[in-house]
Amino acid sequence: MLFGVLFAVIFFGSVIFGFSVVALTVAWLCLRAVTPEGEAAPRWGDLRPLTRLSRRTQLIFRLAAVAAVAGFMAIPAGFIYDLTMERYYRYQEVIKGISSTWGDSQTVVGPVLMVPYTVRYEVSEAVPLGAAELALEQARSSDRTTKEVIRTVEDSRTALVLPEELSVDARVATELRSRGIYSTRVYTADMAVSGAFAKTELSGLRPHIAEIRWDDAEIVIGISSTKAIRDISELSLAGEKFSFLPGTGGLGVLSTGFSSPCDISSFQAGETIEFGFRVSVGGSESLFLAPVGGVNSFRVSSEWPHPNFTGSGLPSFREITASGFEAEWDIPNLVRNYPQAADSEEWAPLARAGSMYAYDEGASEAGGYKLTEYVAGVEFFEPVFHYSLLIRAAKYAVLFIALMYLGVAIFENYSFEKGKTRLGMIQYCVIGLGLSMFYLTLLALSEHTGFTAAYLAAAAINMSMTAAYVGSALKRGKPAVLTAGIQGALYVLLFFILRMEDYSLLAGSAMLLVAVAALMMVTRGMNRPGPAGSPWGNADSPPGDVGQGSEER
Repeated sequence: MLFGVLFAVIFFGSVIFGFSVVALTVAWLCLRAVTPEGEAAPRWGDLRPLTRLSRRTQLIFRLAAVAAVAGFMAIPAGFIYDLTMERYYRYQEVIKGISSTWGDSQTVVGPVLMVPYTVRYEVSEAVPLGAAELALEQARSSDRTTKEVIRTVEDSRTALVLPEELSVDARVATELRSRGIYSTRVYTADMAVSGAFAKTELSGLRPHIAEIRWDDAEIVIGISSTKAIRDISELSLAGEKFSFLPGTGGLGVLSTGFSSPCDISSFQAGETIEFGFRVSVGGSESLFLAPVGGVNSFRVSSEWPHPNFTGSGLPSFREITASGFEAEWDIPNLVRNYPQAADSEEWAPLARAGSMYAYDEGASEAGGYKLTEYVAGVEFFEPVFHYSLLIRAAKYAVLFIALMYLGVAIFENYSFEKGKTRLGMIQYCVIGLGLSMFYLTLLALSEHTGFTAAYLAAAAINMSMTAAYVGSALKRGKPAVLTAGIQGALYVLLFFILRMEDYSLLAGSAMLLVAVAALMMVTRGMNRPGPAGSPWGNADSPPGDVGQGSEER
């Protein structure tokens, strides 16, 4: 990275030098073209005849030159923007590393009841005749070579039964985890899950069901990342305790999760079977819950004050304060398009894709019921993201430099006094380079001190450097103070624009409108006729009378 920055500085310096030579050459050729007969043509690099031009011509020349320099400053601003994006991508890689070890975005599906059953039916098959049977048929002058055999087929299948009631109460605690200079927010969700299953009559799932093995049933819970499970209680099922086992018991619908065998053969058909358990999982970015119950009640609370409620539906109740948030979802089963019980082959398998349960591409093409077609959840949203501020600031770099140049050019036009020194184009380029360094300083400091402190420090350093340079170049203190004032006002505006979430575009547009209005005010008299006489125009007109006619003097 250091080599890249050095290369950028060397390249930028070379381009500055080349641009300056071209600009001086063009200006010199223009001066030679307009030099009156009898006067010595200026030597290359001698721009003193510019001071003899009328104020109108000088203003046009300076505004055009300042616009060109401002556009040229896009080169260092582009380098700094690329460096900011490089640091952002590096941050994203580190965050992914932290999330992969702590826990990715979590999606909890279930619990669901997996019930094996047996289908028994008879099929008719044509099998070849044996040698003796074939000889007998030939003796009878028959050409039959096969016979029909009835065979009984048994097929083991699995039914998926969803709960009639599902309630989840999740209390989420967030914390910062760091790696090097980077940090991200992760969470630990303590969830109390409860509800009830109904022992559903499964004989209507398909024809020829011979046996339903309720004694081999399992309760399965799907979760995106099982390695993030911190703690889990025993399963309480109708007053009995069962231990959870790793894996989903071979259920292809849910690829990752945990399960518990349970014998519910003693319950009567239609009888309610209550369940409950607690689980603590780690995660990052977001938490989603799938409403697989007939009636679903979700409650999520946390001390994080900036939630972003997302998923397929918003909460029916939410309260957000400075000390945290609380949200509740009451979701009926009518919002989804899958039944309470179906054969497992009728469901699209869920596989991990990135950090969330998603659908296998083949399963999506083949169709099937989708357990996560409707999810409810919350993202632990950073309202003003550190690198998003830096990226937005870098995008404003060229605009900020152009406004700074415009302010200085207007100030020079209205405050210039005859015989006083003015800033040259090379000095404008140096000022622009200093303004670009503000964004590099902001990037470097913000990774260690935070954005606000880095912004104040970078602004103070840059304002001091620019004001000292202008004061030294012009040998006057007033221009230095006014330049620092213009720069400080722009830094304040930029800071508030960056901090705004909903009104940043409006504020930026208003700033541009003010700049265009100021430019209109400066150039409003350029179309007025100048005084007759010298081919250079009226060089001694007062600062406020741009191109005034002779009758107004």
